[in-house]
Amino acid sequence: MKKVYLAAFSAAIAMILTACGTISPPVQTQPEVAVTEATESVTEPTASTEAVDSSEEEQIKSNAFIAEFFDSGILFTDVQNLVKESMKNCTFENQTESSNGIQKISLKSSNGGGIVNVMCIDMSQSSLSYDLEYILENFGNYYFGLTASQMNGITEDDFVSNYRMVNSVMSKGKYQRYGSVQKTDGMAAQFGYTETYAVLAEGKLTVVSGAFLSSDMMDRQNFIQLMAKFAENIKY
Repeated sequence: MKKVYLAAFSAAIAMILTACGTISPPVQTQPEVAVTEATESVTEPTASTEAVDSSEEEQIKSNAFIAEFFDSGILFTDVQNLVKESMKNCTFENQTESSNGIQKISLKSSNGGGIVNVMCIDMSQSSLSYDLEYILENFGNYYFGLTASQMNGITEDDFVSNYRMVNSVMSKGKYQRYGSVQKTDGMAAQFGYTETYAVLAEGKLTVVSGAFLSSDMMDRQNFIQLMAKFAENIKY
């Protein structure tokens, strides 16, 4: 276990981004496939100067929270058993490496690729004064955005479903946010999925955050199933 301060965290994030690069499926022509998916409608606010200012303010607050979080006396703990159990019978080619307390899993198929980052943070000695739900929501949103940004060429407009849930009971809580991607230019299609799942229980925050992008719709389904295995193996 290793105590992580803000400087170490910044280095870890830089390593994750540079090591994983962006997730892109191979360039190839695919027949157009009609897919029906449950879509949760989201009403976008009308653009205005006030909305932009509010968004920037929220971003500043989020960045300040993340900096405070990683400078609050936390510890990274081992997640090898969680990774090993969840990756059993994985259908993707995969490679795992550990960096600054985070297990980084690279995934590959013949039609695409992805990443999964897994970590467990002992917060028993943390000096944070925020309530449990606030911690889950802000940390979860931060990591979801960080992971989703790894899908090359994908924007929010390409998400055909977008779901977020945060709940807390007594001294434990759960966060889940995911989005499915479907994008086509009439000649080739891209199918993707990104999810962040986090549980805070018994003073430990366990986080699994991943994304996969492929020209094969079945890759997306297999990745969803893999993320579900991780969720099943996290104690709550």
